[in-house]
Amino acid sequence: METEEYVAMLHRMVDALARRLSDDPAGLVHVEPLRQHLRDAMNIAIAINQDKPGGYSFGELAKILGMRRESVYDRALKGRSLTAAMRARLGVINLREHRKARLQRAALPERHVAEGRHRACSAQGPGIAPAHLENRRAFTLE
Repeated sequence: METEEYVAMLHRMVDALARRLSDDPAGLVHVEPLRQHLRDAMNIAIAINQDKPGGYSFGELAKILGMRRESVYDRALKGRSLTAAMRARLGVINLREHRKARLQRAALPERHVAEGRHRACSAQGPGIAPAHLENRRAFTLE
């Protein structure tokens, strides 16, 4: 799905929300948090774009968005802050430590990733997992 199609879908959903809220005005309390969520999404998208190799510059984003370069920079700062807070809340920052502790507790050595695939998988050829890995259950945090 193209970005434009995705945005059109969101517009249709917002239109449907407006019709729904006309029958349930108490639901209007959800509109402001939704606006903030969209604003945060824009800030996070700007921050992520800035971190990508070949991403748009602040000046280019300012031209695209029709705002000052400084405003785009401020949005990128907010986006980085939001992303860091989200990762901390979800525990993403601690995943490496969690892995290390589990391996130590199991008395197993660290196995590094080779070219984006686990070494145990790369010997079998691209896209082919060894038989002992095929039916593994999803990892869950305790």
